[in-house]
Amino acid sequence: MPFTLRDLGLNIKKTRESRESRKKPGKPMLQYELAQAAGIPASSLSNIEKGKYRNPTWRILTKIADGLGCEISEFFADEKKKISASHLALDEMIDMIVKEKLERLLQEKMRK
Repeated sequence: MPFTLRDLGLNIKKTRESRESRKKPGKPMLQYELAQAAGIPASSLSNIEKGKYRNPTWRILTKIADGLGCEISEFFADEKKKISASHLALDEMIDMIVKEKLERLLQEKMRK
């Protein structure tokens, strides 16, 4: 199943909730607290977390990541596989390199 805006919003919410609130120590970071730290309207953050924000720009996602003190890639983690986006990209690169190497080896073997 493809990664959706809803998945993005849930990952942002989970990341936010994994951070401790500065205003209420011992509690998860509040939505309005992150919105202030990111410099975006609380309503925008709410809509992003619900998957209702149609086109969250890279700039907005960068502000949210900065407010959380994390990398944007955390927002794109595939929850089903528990693998971060950077790991997925690395896996794809390795698969591509292995495939290319195998194709070259097969071509060399067929020439002989």
